[in-house]
Amino acid sequence: MAKKYRNLIGRIVADDNMLAAYRRTAAGRRLSTGYLEFKEFSPLNLDRLAADMASGAYRPGAQREFMIYDPKLRLISALPFRDRVAQHAVCRVIEPIFDATLLPRSFACRKGKGTHAGVVALQAELRRLTRDGASLYALKTDFSRYFASIERPVLWRMIEAKISCRATLRVIEAMVPREGIGLPIGNLTSQILANVYSGAVDRHLQQGLGERCWYRYMDDLVVLGRSVAHLRAVRDEIERLAREELGLRFSKWSVQPISRGVNFLGYRIWPRHKLLRRDSVARARRKIARYRAAGDTARLEQFLSAWTGHASWADTRNLLASLGVGGRDGAAS
Repeated sequence: MAKKYRNLIGRIVADDNMLAAYRRTAAGRRLSTGYLEFKEFSPLNLDRLAADMASGAYRPGAQREFMIYDPKLRLISALPFRDRVAQHAVCRVIEPIFDATLLPRSFACRKGKGTHAGVVALQAELRRLTRDGASLYALKTDFSRYFASIERPVLWRMIEAKISCRATLRVIEAMVPREGIGLPIGNLTSQILANVYSGAVDRHLQQGLGERCWYRYMDDLVVLGRSVAHLRAVRDEIERLAREELGLRFSKWSVQPISRGVNFLGYRIWPRHKLLRRDSVARARRKIARYRAAGDTARLEQFLSAWTGHASWADTRNLLASLGVGGRDGAAS
């Protein structure tokens, strides 16, 4: 992480970048009040926003907060439309810089990666490592309240290790204060910077401990190994690093033989097949039953469109048939 980037603010506030950020923000929000108000004088609004960001006068507006349960209770922060444009403009420039610091087995919030790519890669690794019939185990860890536990002074040392443009740092600081703990879930900057934060675990695993068979999606981590004792030692090292350098704690962890399936990104994965996690199926059954009982066809179709896409990446042909819904062929093993 030696190279530092200067003079980024010009790229951030350039007309083409601001316009691209505006269009990306508007996608899917063309009926929102914020979009309609911004659109009425969009050239002027974009010019003013760019000027504020370049001069250091930019200050974000109040965020709207609400709770969701997916699959656990989370506090979501929604920015005003103008601030979403600002975040997209910044992230279009800084995301490639920070992405280059991440290792290939990190799958969250990255182009060409994502949930299903992580699942496919892990299953391919399981197949490769079990060809000779040798024992294989999986260490699975989750950090407690990950976004809420990120120590911003530590994060800012990572930011300043890559960016030295003062104007850009001022804009980022307006979005992510230097002091305090926690990043708001729902902000684009939070997704990128939270991924960078846990990248320290990746580097310790691969460069410090010499591990090669690991997969991470944000704070969801799987490490494969030949013995329980080895993986417990790896777990102790990860816990030490996370506690001492990142201020993080495990909410849960386990070491189990892969014959039980590896829980990762909503699936239970074996070398030759994968299933949806039971809690995901149970939640889906409840929602489908509720929407059908209420005759809410629109919400049912909206839910099924998203959920069956996720479900069809597992071996779910019989499950989808039992629910009376369609999907892909349901055998993406």
